[in-house]
Amino acid sequence: MAQKPSKRKALGTKKDRTKLEVTDQAVALSDTEVAEALADVIPMLMAPPNILNIMEKFQQPLLKAVIPGRAGRIPTRRMLHLAKKKVLTFLQKEEKKEKKEREKMMKRVGNGKESMKSSTSFSSYPLSSELASDVVRAFQIASGERVLRFDWDFAKERVKKAKFDRKREIDQWDECLAMTCGETNSLSEIFICGQKKMTQRALNSILCHESLHNLARRARRGNPFLAEDTEHMAMALLGDPQLVHEPSLAQT
Repeated sequence: MAQKPSKRKALGTKKDRTKLEVTDQAVALSDTEVAEALADVIPMLMAPPNILNIMEKFQQPLLKAVIPGRAGRIPTRRMLHLAKKKVLTFLQKEEKKEKKEREKMMKRVGNGKESMKSSTSFSSYPLSSELASDVVRAFQIASGERVLRFDWDFAKERVKKAKFDRKREIDQWDECLAMTCGETNSLSEIFICGQKKMTQRALNSILCHESLHNLARRARRGNPFLAEDTEHMAMALLGDPQLVHEPSLAQT
């Protein structure tokens, strides 16, 4: 089945468009607004204050950026190189945390202290633990899946191959600044708009966002890939800006 392009999406609905493109008038929702929206869709029954607390603990500085940022420029190859370096370091750090947590889990299971089901649930990752991967916990909470596997090598390889689309061959780039697309999820690639101004921090965030698509997989039978909306919920928990096209807000 073909992979639909994954774009930076708002949690709410878009208003009527003006002549300006969505990316020109995008406004980020506040953390409180995001928490309220997530409370309606996350599988676990959580009140907005609880979700806001999780967001504060899980927030990743690499993702939490103003998009596209002020005083930006048309992104260069050097900017993309720096963004790739930042995102690869982030993924490697989270991978090490996930590996250590998995080894601890398997050790507990081997010692008979826990069953496989209980040890792989998100409840086994204390919110106060600095050793556990926030990325892993965010995807567990957003998906409601007791067991997930993470293809870190796949994510890192996609980051390394990420490229600009400067001729609008991939998209018209009127609704997003980057996307993941391909014939299948397994063959998906990362493309970034090469015609619109953005800051280095914005580019870092955009690339990190795309790297998290198709990273988490279900371990049970059936389609292993999570829905795009589910992935976006996990990213929202991690601090990914949730953008809406709201001209009235942009003018205030």
